[in-house]
Amino acid sequence: MDLSVLNAQQREAVETLHGPLLILAGAGSGKTRTLTYRIANLLEHGVPAWHVLALTFTNKAAREMKDRIARLIGEEQTDDMWVGTFHSVCVRILRRDIEKIGYQRSFTIYDDDDQLRVIKDWIKQLKIDDKIVTPREVRSVISDSKNKLMTADEWFASSEKNYHAQQVHDVYVRYEQTLADNNALDFDDLLMKTLQLLMDHPPVLQYYQDRFRYVHVDEYQDTNMAQYQIVRLLTAESHELCVVGDDDQSIYGWRGADIHNILNFEADYPDAKVIKLEQNYRSTATILDAANQIIAHNEGRKEKALWTENAQGEKIHLYTAGDEHDEAAWICGQLKQLHDRGMPYAEMAVLYRLHAQSRVMEEMLVRAGVPYRVYGGTRFYDRREIKDVLAYLRVIVNPADTVSLKRIINTPRRSIGDTTVAQLETQAQTEGVPMFSVLSDPTDALSSRARRCVLDFTKLIYSLMERMDQLPLDEFIQAVLEETGLINQLDKETEEDYVTRKENLMEFVGAAREYVSRTPDDAHSLQDYLEYVALITDLDRQEEAPQFVTLMTLHSAKGLEYDAVFIAGMEENVFPSYRAVNEDNRLEEERRLAYVGVTRARKRLSLSLAKHRTIFNQVSYNRPSRFIQEIPSRLIEDVWALSRQHFGENDAPLRKPHNREPRHTDFGVPGMGQLNIPGVTKGLVPSQAAKVSGSALMKMYQPGDRVMHRRFGEGTVVSVEKNGTDANICIDFIAYGHKTFSLAIAPIFKLEDEA
Repeated sequence: MDLSVLNAQQREAVETLHGPLLILAGAGSGKTRTLTYRIANLLEHGVPAWHVLALTFTNKAAREMKDRIARLIGEEQTDDMWVGTFHSVCVRILRRDIEKIGYQRSFTIYDDDDQLRVIKDWIKQLKIDDKIVTPREVRSVISDSKNKLMTADEWFASSEKNYHAQQVHDVYVRYEQTLADNNALDFDDLLMKTLQLLMDHPPVLQYYQDRFRYVHVDEYQDTNMAQYQIVRLLTAESHELCVVGDDDQSIYGWRGADIHNILNFEADYPDAKVIKLEQNYRSTATILDAANQIIAHNEGRKEKALWTENAQGEKIHLYTAGDEHDEAAWICGQLKQLHDRGMPYAEMAVLYRLHAQSRVMEEMLVRAGVPYRVYGGTRFYDRREIKDVLAYLRVIVNPADTVSLKRIINTPRRSIGDTTVAQLETQAQTEGVPMFSVLSDPTDALSSRARRCVLDFTKLIYSLMERMDQLPLDEFIQAVLEETGLINQLDKETEEDYVTRKENLMEFVGAAREYVSRTPDDAHSLQDYLEYVALITDLDRQEEAPQFVTLMTLHSAKGLEYDAVFIAGMEENVFPSYRAVNEDNRLEEERRLAYVGVTRARKRLSLSLAKHRTIFNQVSYNRPSRFIQEIPSRLIEDVWALSRQHFGENDAPLRKPHNREPRHTDFGVPGMGQLNIPGVTKGLVPSQAAKVSGSALMKMYQPGDRVMHRRFGEGTVVSVEKNGTDANICIDFIAYGHKTFSLAIAPIFKLEDEA
C-alpha cells in the first residue's frame, strides 16, 4: 500500500491507528480516500477484518469504500468486515436478535407510503379532520420524535398539550400498535429498536462491543441522536472510534441531524486527536475562495480554511433576471453554449432551494431542447405497479403485514371489495390474530362468491410461499407477476400506460437479476432483496445518464459534483428561506447549504436571481441574497451589470447592505459596492446605431451571433434582412421565442463568444 499518494494530513490520519480520532474533512478534500486507507492500514497491521465496522449514509458510499479497501489489500481480507449504512447494519443486528424485544425476524420495513396509509386509516377511524391534523404532519411528528428517542407519551408531554396535540398523540399511539401487530418497523425504528435491543440486553451489546473493536463513521455531522447513542454504546469499552465529517456541511437539521455531535466530539472524548483536511482537489481557486467567504460568516463552526493547488479558473457568473422565466431562459442558454463547446450535459446541474422552482425551469428546458432529469422526483420503487408487486412479495415473506395484504387482496380485481375486507378485519380483531390468519376460514358473514374469492386468493399466496425458496429470485418474481395477474391486468390500460407499466415490471425483474449477480450467494433470499430495496437511499437512486442535465434541490446535491453548477433563486426569502431569515440557527444551516451548493462546482459556477418571482401563486419582490453579498466583487462577473453599463442605465447597486454587519475574515472583507466587470461586448448603443446606415449595421450581425437585449435578455440572431433604407433583425429568445426589431433602434448589443 503506497502512502506516498496521500498529502501530509491524510497520511497522518491514516497512520493514527488508535484512540478516538476526528478527521475534519472539508469539501473535496479526499475524505473517502483517507478513510479507506486508514481501514486498510489497520488490516495491514494485523487487525482482523471482523473487528472493523464502517458506517455510512448511502449504500453507494459503502460499496465504494469496500471496493477501494479490497483493491488496496486484497478482497479476501475484507470478507468479514461490516461496511454499510447505519440502517442496513441495524437491520443485520435486528434480524439476529429482534425476538428479544418482541418481534419476529421476518419483520417488514415500511416506507413513507406505507406509513401514510396507516396514519390515514387511523385519522379516519378516529373521526379526526384530516385538514386540521394532516397525515404528513403526524408522520413528521413521529419521525422527529423517534430521531430524538421520544415515545408518543414523551412527545405529548413536551408539546403544548392542547386538543390538536392530543389528536396527534392518539394517532401516534395507534400507529405504533399497528406496526407491532403487523410485525413491521418503519425506517426510524431500525435505529430506535437497535438501540433498545443493545440497552435492554447487555449480552447482545457485549457481543457487538467484542466484535467491533474499531468503529468508523462517515459524514458524522449528519448523525442524529439515535445514531450517536448507538456509536457511543459500541465503542464504550474500546474507545477505538474514528469519525470523518465537516460541520460546514451539516444541512439536515430539519430531519434530525444534530451538528453538536461533531462540534462536541472533543468534549465526549477528551483524549481525541483532531486532524483537519483542508486541501481541496475538486474546485477552482475562485470557487473555493467564494465558498470560504460565505461560510466564514457562520459562528457555530470549527475554524478551517480550504485551499487548492488547482487553477484560479473563471469568475463566478451572476445574472439578475427580470423574472423566473428570464432566469430560466438565461440558464438554458448557458447550458446550450457549454454543451456546444464540448461539455457533456451530464457534467451540468441546476440547483434550487425549493422544489416548486423546477416547474418553470423544466418548461424552459423543454422549449430549448435541452435534455434533463429531475433528481428526487417519483422514484422507480414508488411507482404504483412496483408497489403492488412489492406488496405481494412482502406478504409472502411476512403474512402478518396487513397493510401490504390490504393493498393486494383485490389487486388485480378479484371480487373482494371493501365490505368483504372490512368483515375480514373485524373477524381478525375479534379473534386477536393478523388478518391473513383468518383467510383460510373466513367468516360466514361473507357471501358465497366473496368467500370463494378469498379462498382462491389464499391458495395462491400459499402456493407462492411454497415456491419462494425453490426458484432463483428473478424467476420467482417473474412467476409472481404472471400468477397473480399483475401483468395481465395491464391489458386494460391505454396503450401508452400499458407499455410503460409493463416495461417497469420487466425492469423490476431485471433489477432482481442484477442484485443476485453482485451479492454473495448467502444474500439471495427474497427477504434479503426486500431489505435491499427498502434501504435504497436518495443518492443510490441517481441514474447514470450522460445525456441529461440534472435538476435538483440543494439538499439533494450533497455528495455530488459537476463541472458546471447553476444555483437559481439567489434572493432573500427564497435562499435563504423566509423561515431562516430571522432565526440565527436556521440561517447558519441555510448558509451551510449555500456552501454545499457552491462546492459542488468543479470548474464553473453561475448564480442567478430575479427582480420579481411568482412562486406558490404569489408574486414576490425580494432583495438579492445575502450569500451573494458575502462573495467579494473580485470573484464575480455580473452579466446584467454589463448590459446596464452598455445601455447607459443607472440601476440601483445590486449589493444592498443588510442589517448584519459584514464580518472581517482571513480571506478579506466582502465587497458591498457596484461590480466593475471588464467589457466583453461589441456593437453600438441604440443612440449611436441610429446614426449608422442600415447596410453598415447589417454587416455587424450575422445569423448565430449571440446578443443581449435590454428587456428580453440573451438571444441568438436568426436573420438580418434589409427593409428599404433600414434593416430588420430577427432574434430567437429562449423565454420569448422569435422577435423582430428595427436594427437601427433595437436596444441590443453583441456578445463575444467565450473561449
